[in-house]
Amino acid sequence: MYKKILVPIDILEDELSQELITHIEQIAQVGKPEIHFLTVIPNAELFFGIEFAAIPEKFKDSSERTRLAFIALQDMIKDTKIPDEQIVCNVGVGNAKDEILEYARQIDADLIAIASHRPNVSSYLLGSTASSIVRHAKMSVLVIR
Repeated sequence: MYKKILVPIDILEDELSQELITHIEQIAQVGKPEIHFLTVIPNAELFFGIEFAAIPEKFKDSSERTRLAFIALQDMIKDTKIPDEQIVCNVGVGNAKDEILEYARQIDADLIAIASHRPNVSSYLLGSTASSIVRHAKMSVLVIR
């Protein structure tokens, strides 16, 4: 059915991410697709929300934050019932929506499976990553709540 599935994971949302992973375990049994787990961390400007020049030099290089995010992502999926040969892990740096959509395009994903909170006033007014993905993705999107 699906050959490549992109699963964006928010490493700060353990409960919601585990719910998504449970669904992906079931989907991964059909046709043995590649499952690409992706977490996105903000770049230094977004992370600190201030002028880049004012950021301490040790935080400008995102390699340490990327390494830690990669470890956290692997830890989050370590107990999954998906065979290792089906799993690819990656970390993006930047805006979550843009990074997810670009990675989906790069790997030619058939499906993006993303977790979402129930909508509330702030997500109706400001939008959420999941709703942005649904609006802009060129492939099917499965939203797990």
